Amino acid sequence: MTFENLDLAFLSLLLILITLLGYYYKGRSNKIFGSDNFNPKFIKNLFSRGNLQSIRIKFFLRYFSMFILVFSIAGLKTGTTVKPVERKGVDIVFCVDVSSSMNAQDVKPSRIDKVKFEISKVIDSLKGDRLGVVVFSGSNFLYLPLTMDYDAAKLFVKSIDTEMISSKGTAIGQAIETSIISFDKEGKQEKMIFLFSDGEDHSSRSLDMISAALPSNIKLHAIGVGSIKGSLIPDTKKENIFLKDEQGNLIMSKLNDAFLGEISNIGQGDFLRISNSESISEEVNEIISRGEASLISSYEFSEYDYKYQYPLFFAIFFLFIAYILPSGRTIK
Repeated sequence: MTFENLDLAFLSLLLILITLLGYYYKGRSNKIFGSDNFNPKFIKNLFSRGNLQSIRIKFFLRYFSMFILVFSIAGLKTGTTVKPVERKGVDIVFCVDVSSSMNAQDVKPSRIDKVKFEISKVIDSLKGDRLGVVVFSGSNFLYLPLTMDYDAAKLFVKSIDTEMISSKGTAIGQAIETSIISFDKEGKQEKMIFLFSDGEDHSSRSLDMISAALPSNIKLHAIGVGSIKGSLIPDTKKENIFLKDEQGNLIMSKLNDAFLGEISNIGQGDFLRISNSESISEEVNEIISRGEASLISSYEFSEYDYKYQYPLFFAIFFLFIAYILPSGRTIK
């Protein structure tokens, strides 16, 4: 239970209390009509046409309803409701390479930053599609399960970096398997995987794994990140230092477009390349729009249920009773 307009409610309560205080001091000044100053018979005749008990009840009901009205003004909200939402769209998983080679700067400002930028642009254009994110290097995990909360998805994408997974290497085949598992098997939605990688794979069995694991109802699209010429890999922990191999030689990371092209062929998908000059977000959105849109049933939390109308009803009810209640005696 919570309240939306506490400041306004406290102000209303303060005004009521000031009014009651004024009535209190006014009542004290009216004690001049007490039996000490006037004959009791005079007092009885003075108030003969009024019913003091009824007047007190009317007074109580009026101010009791005012206090209930303050409760209504406070904007009482209770609980949360969960409502089903049905939208048309496809299921998408972005499978993102976070190995150290993605820090290479042949694509500005770096390969990984360019991927995050492009994915965010794709998310901005989605309407009714569910998306998830898998990150991988030597190992992998489902970073973001399928969701239609695009604002949350963009926050997750923004937080991706090459320090997320400590194990070195690039096992693409296992990452694709994780992406496949993240889909709802019973769902009838069109399913797509977008692989963002430079194609440097450290597992000789990746193509066989992908071919064996990928079902016919999931399209796999490969997006190459980097250049054929290649680039040195900066050491993120040391400024102006580049990574070296065990023999002390500088590591040159190059785009393996042939390998990524084979992956897209196996997945019956498209092969795209990210470059400095062109954005691939529009092409990705075009691929998504070609998918057969189908109903997606999901659930989302709605706002709190407003309950102000209940105290408002009782406040009006008691005010009405105070209005119709007679304050004088019936003359016979």
